[in-house]
Amino acid sequence: SVGSQPVTINQVGSMVSIFFTGGPVTDFASAAASDTGAFEDFFWHMLSRGVYLAPSQYEAGFISTAHSEDDLRRTCEAAREWFEGKD
Repeated sequence: SVGSQPVTINQVGSMVSIFFTGGPVTDFASAAASDTGAFEDFFWHMLSRGVYLAPSQYEAGFISTAHSEDDLRRTCEAAREWFEGKD
């Protein structure tokens, strides 16, 4: 968990998915048990900071060479801001 918000990040290569749950996400049932309200709040926060995520926790995001170090830094800062507000 980050702060008081449990989170699981699944990653394969450059694909990532974030789930707001304290346990592993290995199938649809464990994904569906995640806090979709927290994902929605996180999605809109990130969008308001100029970070465009897939609009569903069931979709993967992709990191590529098109993303600069500054893009990644700004993404991490925006995410940190949201998680720090959850303490």
